Amino acid sequence: MKPTIVAKGVKLSSRLREYVAHRLGLTLDRAHYGIQTLKVRITDQNGPKGGVDKHCQIHLTMAGFPTVMVTEKGSDIPAMVDLAAQRAAQSVDRLLARTKAIRRVKFSPRTEAVAPLAKELLLNDPSPTGRIT
Repeated sequence: MKPTIVAKGVKLSSRLREYVAHRLGLTLDRAHYGIQTLKVRITDQNGPKGGVDKHCQIHLTMAGFPTVMVTEKGSDIPAMVDLAAQRAAQSVDRLLARTKAIRRVKFSPRTEAVAPLAKELLLNDPSPTGRIT
C-alpha cells in the first residue's frame, strides 16, 4: 500500500514525505486491513501567518466497507501525521470489530436445547419431503 500524499500551501521535503509514508505503513499495515486506496492531504489554511492552521486528512477505502476519513489539526506536521495515523488505525479496528460482531451467530440456551430434538424428529420422519405436518 503506497499512500498518495498531496500538499497544498505547505512545502513537503522528500524526507517528510518518506516519514509520512513510513508512519502510515507502521500503523495501518500491521494487520493487513486490505486497504485499497490511501490518500493523505496536508494543507495550510492561513499561509505564512503561522499558528495552529495546518490540517492533515487521511482518507482510506477498503473493499466492502465504508470510507474512513480522519482529520487532525496542528502546527507540527510530523505530530499531526502521527495522531491522524493512530486515529485512522483505531477507526479501522472499530469498523472491523463491528462487522465481526454482526457476522457472529448467537445461540440462546433455548435454541441449543431444541436443535437436537428437531434434528431427531426430521430424521425419524417417514414422509418423503421431510416436512412435519
